[in-house]
Amino acid sequence: MACSSQSALDYVRQARVHLVRELKHLSVIVENLYQRNVFSDEEVIIIQEEINDYDKTRKILDLVMRKGEAACYEFLRIINMTRKRTLGTPFLFPYNKSGAWTETKTFDLHHWISCYSFKEDTQMDINYLQGSRPCHRYQAKLKSKAGRMSNEFWKANKYLFDDSHKPDLSYTPLVLDTEGSVSTFKIKKSKSKKMSRPQKLRMYLPEEKSEISPGDLLKTDKNIVLVGKAGIGKTALTQEMLKVWAESDSEELDYMFYFDMRETTSDFMSMSLEDLLFSVFSEPDEGKEEVLADMKKNSESVTIIFDGITDLSSSVVRRLVEKDLLPDAKIIITCRPDDEEDFFSWDSLRVEVKGFSEQSIETYLSATLGEQKSKVWSNLELLTLCYVPMYAVMVAACFSTEDPQPCTITEVYISIVRFCLQTNSNKTKTRHLESYINSKGMEILSLAEVAFQATEGKTANLTELPCKDSSVLSFLKPLVIQRNFTERYATHAFLHYTMQEFFAALWLLKNPDKAKDVLQQCLTEGMKHMRHLIPFMCGLLSEKSPSLMKCLIPAEELKNTSNWFFKEMITTFSHCLCEQDEADTEDSGSDVDILFLCRCLYESQCPDACIYLLDKLDYCLDLAGESLDPYSCYAVAYVVTQSKEKKIQLNLEDVMVSEHGMRRLFGCLKNVQWCDPLPRQLWKIFLLGEGPMDHISLLALDGNQLHLPVEGKRQLFERAVKVMQKISTKVNVCLYWNRPTPVCQSLCELLLEAWPHINSLSFRKTYRGPGLQDQDQHHGSLGREEKGLLLDLCLKAALHKGESFLGVVNALFSLFSVENDNSNIYLDFYQRVESERCSSVIPKLRALFQSVPVWFIDLSERKASILLEVLKLQSEKKQVVLTSWSHEDSEVRSFLQCLPYISQLR
Repeated sequence: MACSSQSALDYVRQARVHLVRELKHLSVIVENLYQRNVFSDEEVIIIQEEINDYDKTRKILDLVMRKGEAACYEFLRIINMTRKRTLGTPFLFPYNKSGAWTETKTFDLHHWISCYSFKEDTQMDINYLQGSRPCHRYQAKLKSKAGRMSNEFWKANKYLFDDSHKPDLSYTPLVLDTEGSVSTFKIKKSKSKKMSRPQKLRMYLPEEKSEISPGDLLKTDKNIVLVGKAGIGKTALTQEMLKVWAESDSEELDYMFYFDMRETTSDFMSMSLEDLLFSVFSEPDEGKEEVLADMKKNSESVTIIFDGITDLSSSVVRRLVEKDLLPDAKIIITCRPDDEEDFFSWDSLRVEVKGFSEQSIETYLSATLGEQKSKVWSNLELLTLCYVPMYAVMVAACFSTEDPQPCTITEVYISIVRFCLQTNSNKTKTRHLESYINSKGMEILSLAEVAFQATEGKTANLTELPCKDSSVLSFLKPLVIQRNFTERYATHAFLHYTMQEFFAALWLLKNPDKAKDVLQQCLTEGMKHMRHLIPFMCGLLSEKSPSLMKCLIPAEELKNTSNWFFKEMITTFSHCLCEQDEADTEDSGSDVDILFLCRCLYESQCPDACIYLLDKLDYCLDLAGESLDPYSCYAVAYVVTQSKEKKIQLNLEDVMVSEHGMRRLFGCLKNVQWCDPLPRQLWKIFLLGEGPMDHISLLALDGNQLHLPVEGKRQLFERAVKVMQKISTKVNVCLYWNRPTPVCQSLCELLLEAWPHINSLSFRKTYRGPGLQDQDQHHGSLGREEKGLLLDLCLKAALHKGESFLGVVNALFSLFSVENDNSNIYLDFYQRVESERCSSVIPKLRALFQSVPVWFIDLSERKASILLEVLKLQSEKKQVVLTSWSHEDSEVRSFLQCLPYISQLR
């Protein structure tokens, strides 16, 4: 092959015979040579006057070589940068080890041009035209339209969100599976192993695959069949492909068209290729024939998307799919699984769109809800529902506001149903949608009936299709159940099991007599799964829900059902409240209890039903041990706030609450009895919770008082210190003992670190021990546990506070209110130092003991030898007041040894 010093003129001359025979798209070469002033206007006209391409090629080469080295070099650069169009398809050819090509009938121009050594990096030059001016201008027009279409698609759903928060929606990665086999249905094997409800719900979240981007799909040279259920994200994927193509800065000349097959008219059936591309999508501003000819000649540069195709009734669409027209064009089809076999061929790339993974759901909710994401993220039913992007849009829209009105789970599902019916029926206006739902009432209720039958039978597989209406059936996905090697049968299932429960609840309200049976079934082991229908029934009976029920069931019927249903439900469940079967494998921790009833009543938005429940519970809500997600906190707060006349007892022992949920509970505490142990429970929840908590509001509830147990996790006490350090005023701290036990070391460290921020210290005992008549500490002296805490703190201060030790101890004495009993506390302190063998601390005690003017001693309760040791540490004699006396000889002898250190004895 050529060496680096070979001239461009010799390189072109040597390959002239092959260039004359094999160069393509001469107009591209001529246009670029003209743009770089190699050819003049007159020379371009001379070339165009030649009759055929052979003579035109000869004329181009002759003119270039006649102009010399610089012109030939520019010619080679143009060939190199436009090789895809001007050199045709590359192929392998024989060449010898020295690099020189062999004289054969075929000559690979791609290899030939790649062997020429250019002076600079030609990849940096992107100004070479790949086609004629009209073709490039049409490409720019198509890219502009593709960009607008994509932007309009992502903006289309902004109206769903509150005016104060209209997120900038964009493509969120979808799970794309290219490994699945060709099949009309998703094959699903039946499993005998029982799973808990959370496990069942998480199965809806598709597993992350090796990431395939829309750009990757554009790079493949195969036809693509995008298969997926209704609302799963097929259109979003194609719109992102449009956007990627529109924003690409490649200088390749290519074309991309998009057709929404759901919006086609009867004229579409008889169109020609030119009408389809130019009349339906976009017409070139100039050179229409030249552009069409370029696309036909270079069909590999054309991509056409048919979105939502169901058949090949259009002749032009069928011929494009079957490669009779534009044989090398990339055809991208989106369809539902039922229609897949009609469009898939062996040389197509099958891509199954499976929706959002858990990571994508988090990304989407963060973009649409921000800090409000926790409302959905903590609710497994809503979280897994969001794997369907169309459902995720409505879930996000329903929770995007800061609670101007209650948003119940039933409201979300009603909004999803209305949105899906509106989208799949093309009813863009609400009044048209209401009429459509009325007209499709029978079909919707028939779907509700098969949903109830399947739910009652503990299956997700529907026995039969209830109707043929495509918009009603958009809530379903097709399945094939494989029984054995030779037997399988087709069926359908809802896109999410909770959507099946929603429709089942809808059917129950149409058949209220059956509803009474279901309430009783919920109490049995075999049918307790039916309780998941009850919250939906409560929500569907609410007058505040978005309009759906009035289109399906007469208002009078709903009113009659509402009159008895709530009381019947509360009465039926009242005897099993607070009973939870820990061995429940069907649903761990989700049995009917107080929290479940609160959720039901929140869905109902019925104050009278809340009062009826509170009367049954004697105005006591025991939620001990529960994990309260934000939705549960909304439910509890709603029930509590309905009690206007009577305060409620609220037990939150060992409850887990998020920061958002805590804010909701704060709003209802004015209706709650503020007494032990609620303050301590709230502070424990607050300090062990995740996220930044509103400590100012919690302190304000109880006179700037912080309540702490004497035993607990280190994190609890560390966060308590941070709370004290954040506020400008000193905090009142109340410590709780629930059993006679020493204080944990973490609390000692906390109090020693935080004492400058503590205004007062008080103690409560929540147990009854010997000699304790009440829970409050009596005044005037410290109990055994409190005294132990004070001595521990003093010892730690002596060991770690250095010169500030004396001030810290005095401050601690002030907090513990023992100024009138210093003598005995000092002696106890000395005794603790001795027992802990902290001899290094004793010299520090001199200054502390020296400050005592008079020692008040009860010798019936302590050893005189301890008093002797303390008096020896002082530099002067002190007054001693004895309040009692021991008659033991040893004690008398010890006390007599104290006399030399006593100035006055009383």
